[in-house]
Amino acid sequence: MTWNLKTKFAEQALQCGDLDQAVRHFELGQIHHENKKLTLARSLADALLERAKVSVSMGQFCVAWKDLDEVSKFNVEALGAETRKWKNQLIELTIESADASLVRGEPIYALNCIEVLGQRRVMDWRLDNIRMVSECLNSANRFAAKGQFKKSVAELEKAKIARPDLPFLDSRISAFKIRQRQMKKHVTNLEAYALQCKWGDVSLSCKQILHIAPTNQIAFEARQECSARLKKKTRRQMDSTKVNSSAAKSDRVVNTHRGSRAGKRNAVVERSMSDRIRPMVNRTSGNKFLLWVDGVGGYLVCGDRVNSLGQAIDSARVDIGIQGNLRSHHANLERVDGGHLLEPIGNISIDGIELDSKVVLKDGQTLAFEGGVELSYSQTHALSKTARLNFVSRHRSVPWADAVILPVTSIILGPNRSNHVCCPTWSENLMLFERSGQWFCRSQQAMEVDGKLVNAETAIELNSRIVGDDFSLTLEPV
Repeated sequence: MTWNLKTKFAEQALQCGDLDQAVRHFELGQIHHENKKLTLARSLADALLERAKVSVSMGQFCVAWKDLDEVSKFNVEALGAETRKWKNQLIELTIESADASLVRGEPIYALNCIEVLGQRRVMDWRLDNIRMVSECLNSANRFAAKGQFKKSVAELEKAKIARPDLPFLDSRISAFKIRQRQMKKHVTNLEAYALQCKWGDVSLSCKQILHIAPTNQIAFEARQECSARLKKKTRRQMDSTKVNSSAAKSDRVVNTHRGSRAGKRNAVVERSMSDRIRPMVNRTSGNKFLLWVDGVGGYLVCGDRVNSLGQAIDSARVDIGIQGNLRSHHANLERVDGGHLLEPIGNISIDGIELDSKVVLKDGQTLAFEGGVELSYSQTHALSKTARLNFVSRHRSVPWADAVILPVTSIILGPNRSNHVCCPTWSENLMLFERSGQWFCRSQQAMEVDGKLVNAETAIELNSRIVGDDFSLTLEPV
């Protein structure tokens, strides 16, 4: 193909706004006519410089630098001064954008801006100032998440000396000093309650600490110890309940033998009911775990297609065990397209209407079981069919949890109220999802999974610890 034809293709691509295609034709054309070459190079340079300016206004600094590098490849002496002028302007705009991000309290974005200039070996005292202040703010946030507010205040004071004009520093320093006093009070209470073996109060103190310091190690370890103690206590209570149930059953058998023909008929009905339930009761779940979200709460995740619900006693071995006056196996919840199918075995009513057959649950319905146990069913996220069972009555599950999550491939955690787990202090969403029997996590920000830094989705286990800049959570197998 002749250079003249390549020149025409480059001009057509430029007129259509396809700059990348025009640059390729220009470079491959090997234009011999100097006037046409210079004219086309000027036109391409003007278009690239204009696009670089738009990219800078949108914060796309890498795209802008790429366009300026393309202009430099033209090797046209007349464009050298203009290109240098634009590069200097791009440097100034990048520094201004980084400084504006710092004023808005976005140190990570400011660091990303100056990192681009660092790769270009740009030397400017303002870059050192922005970098130092941004690193101080990041360190302050990390220390605050751990509950080390004294160190956080020290980092903010250091940043204030370098940039006293930042509007949020004084208020943030005051807030961290208040949290420091609150932290000291909560830790003192936690230690006192632990010495007195008041594990309910220990759990409450842990929640208060993790609310202001989501990655505090003391509260995290204390909560694990508290959970273990409460499990032992619950197990003892269930053992005593089992003994009482066995005694009552033996009395009922004696009365049945001594009773009338109606009593014998009831015994036959009971045996047939137990035979119908036993296959589901003895089933064990392989996809069930506790999700502990620091500063938010604990959630029982039951990921099987069919989950059984009943009284929390050892002989039942149901997926969702509840401390209440329920049948050992009271209901089944089956995952179907678009929701969950409730199969009543014991007495259940939905919004005051007693069930006599299977029904597909709808968002916002209240399930009332015998014994005063009440749960609400919710599907809050528009893009996910994952559901939550929230405790309306005072009853709780075993192991203890704030709510039960019935996942349909994914669980979304984050600051939005429509998420399956609402975490108001988080800046970004975190997604847990299942693929081919393996659980994964994904977030837009960098995070640590079991001590390893990851920047995208990664596989997790049912005992993984996930930590980010402003969040932390743990999976615990059941």
